Amino acid sequence: MSPSKVGTRGLARGTQSLMAALVESFEVSLLAQDGVAAPVALLWPDPDAQWAGMVPLLRAALPQFYVLGTCTPADRTGPAIWLRCVVDRTLPEGYPEPGVTPILYLPGVARQTLRSPGDCPSHLLPLVELQYRGKVWHQRNGRDWTVDAFVMSEDGVGLDVAQDVQTREALLRSLPLLAETPLAGLRGKRLDSDDFDRLAVSDPIRDMLRWIGAPEVFRKSLDEGRWKAFCNVCKSDLDFDPDRKTPRDAAKLLVEGPSNRWPDVWQRFAEAPHLYIGVAQALREVPSSLLTPERIPKVNTAKETELRVALEGVDSQAHADACKRVLDLEAAHGTRRGWVWAQLGESPLVLALAPLADLASRARSAVGGASLEEAVDGYIRDAWKCDKAALVALSSVQSPADVALVRKVVHALHLPWSDSSARRFQGLVSADEAAARAAVQSAPVEEDTCIAFADGLRYDLGRMLAEQMEERGFRVSLGHRMAPLPTVTATAKPVACHTHVRFKGSGSPADFTPLMEESAQPATAVRLREQMAGKGVDVLGTSEPRPRASGASFGWAEMGRLDELGHKIGADLVTHLDAALTAMADHVAALLDNGWQRVKVVTDHGWLLLPGGLPKVELPAHLVATKWSRCAAVVGESTTSVPTYGWYWDPNARIASPPGVGSFVAGMEYAHGGVSLQECVVPELMVERAGAHTKATIEVATWRAMRCRVSVKASDPTVRLDLRLNWKQAHTSIVASVKEVGPSGEASLVVDDKHEGTAATFVLLDSEGNVLDRKPTTVGEAS
Repeated sequence: MSPSKVGTRGLARGTQSLMAALVESFEVSLLAQDGVAAPVALLWPDPDAQWAGMVPLLRAALPQFYVLGTCTPADRTGPAIWLRCVVDRTLPEGYPEPGVTPILYLPGVARQTLRSPGDCPSHLLPLVELQYRGKVWHQRNGRDWTVDAFVMSEDGVGLDVAQDVQTREALLRSLPLLAETPLAGLRGKRLDSDDFDRLAVSDPIRDMLRWIGAPEVFRKSLDEGRWKAFCNVCKSDLDFDPDRKTPRDAAKLLVEGPSNRWPDVWQRFAEAPHLYIGVAQALREVPSSLLTPERIPKVNTAKETELRVALEGVDSQAHADACKRVLDLEAAHGTRRGWVWAQLGESPLVLALAPLADLASRARSAVGGASLEEAVDGYIRDAWKCDKAALVALSSVQSPADVALVRKVVHALHLPWSDSSARRFQGLVSADEAAARAAVQSAPVEEDTCIAFADGLRYDLGRMLAEQMEERGFRVSLGHRMAPLPTVTATAKPVACHTHVRFKGSGSPADFTPLMEESAQPATAVRLREQMAGKGVDVLGTSEPRPRASGASFGWAEMGRLDELGHKIGADLVTHLDAALTAMADHVAALLDNGWQRVKVVTDHGWLLLPGGLPKVELPAHLVATKWSRCAAVVGESTTSVPTYGWYWDPNARIASPPGVGSFVAGMEYAHGGVSLQECVVPELMVERAGAHTKATIEVATWRAMRCRVSVKASDPTVRLDLRLNWKQAHTSIVASVKEVGPSGEASLVVDDKHEGTAATFVLLDSEGNVLDRKPTTVGEAS
């Protein structure tokens, strides 16, 4: 499955079709946590075989798609024991390529059947063990995905669909057509049976593309009458007779774009080429056209090869020439990102060229400034985008060959800029260490605020996190501050704590950890939490967000593993950044959902990341007590050939740091502890809900048959209580009316019997409809 990319979002609502949303959901289901073995298979139970109409399309689009049924290996269909052999790759052939996880569609089989081996039919027993080594595709509440649940859910495609029997039946009838229909035209309105039935009305352009891509499958899908109607419409609208001509003839016309409606056919294909993979294959057999070269895949392939050769030589050029070369390549190739082949994944280098060109443009001028303040201002105003462009470029490719090439180019472009900027910044710090020390401040924390500490949240990533929170509707204030020297967690984390003034230098900063002022013990993470708790701070630590402790005005939470991953996997960190930022945004949102009025996101330090490794700098071991990649504790009055700085917690103790972006340890791709803008300038975010803040929490929900009484603690008696299938979508409410809580702090909701046993969520709303709190439940469950 594809790794995450920096700056992209993996939400199904952004996909163009039901088919794309399904594939995306499969990918999410197969994600494995770090340190956990990758799943060997994805099981897809479908007790009522509702999804059966999608099988031909999925079989054509996903070579790793297999179906439980009669043994027909040519169609990737077979009994349970055959599917088990596919997963274990014990067959002579017929299993997916290495690294590709098979998807096993199980029509007529419920997940519950596999979870009860004692009651499981014998012919399904070979699949039981796979649910433990693999993953099961199911809803968050553990239920099997039905078609209407996936179509309506925020985890699916999020359409607004009527919930009557006629609509459900029409949805199932139209499923194959819905799979290929662009979703944009279906959003913004409530869909009913008529909307889905209209999908079955012939669309000649869509049907022509389906016929070109899979002529035999398409022909078999039509009875004689519908086939004749299709041919007649094609003759009338496109001057083309499928009865007398071949798909190759149609593909040639698609490339040449003659009169009539053939340009419309190409436009439809270009809007969503993933829906018509067979069309792309047919175009490979069409001779080149001088009039429309962008429609010929061979032309694009040749230009990708040309771009690859040109990029291979960038790292051998002087920095200015390398930047100019990349910008020239962008001018020559950039338009290909608008070609169909880029959407189909056949132009990976031209997609990577966009952030590479951005990097090349920004890297031509190092960060300057006549003072420390001017240098920092220049970085937070614009120069941080150079670092972001490097991260985006590194995460934009997947194949080993492309990754290796882009890393070489990023190294060539980013290293000189980073090194020059760091040397200038180091000169400013050395000239006025007092100013650098004074800039290390922790802003006061307001009441009802929880500090969320994210280890190693670099400034550019802090910017991206702020964007994510704003996209979710939160109000965000973004600031910055300086990290103390050396920029390592042991020295810098105490500054972020509520009680950071209660520390002092140890006199010997071998591990760069200050001492607790009262106990003279090292300020470890455990002691920091204990000290905060002793001052009345609600310490959540690294655990999942929970309701704030009664009476607590300040909180402390920890989130993210950026620094840990960076030290562990180096430049491969870029493949985890998007997921890491999304997880942080979820964590902050959850803290706000649990009653905190504000969340202040802080960090300890930034970091340098350079594929291929930072330049090695020599430092004799006898001069230092401790030597890390970007910092070392100088012994006594020893004199070094590299710059030294005072330790933040004891200015008399000297810390050696490599010049520029050098490293005392060879081969380091990820490092911090030194003096550079990336390591020293850190973000600080204050996140709040938009609008006035009303405090409200759901305390107790008690079901009696299909009536539920809910107790609420709220600062405003006008808050309202709803019960929804999807807590984010008001139209999924399953109660007759939303109830105001009132002064009593209680509300009673009645639900129709048809929803008994359904997973739903109680939702508390303010006067503007903002969700203040939510609590999952099962309708009618005993309490």
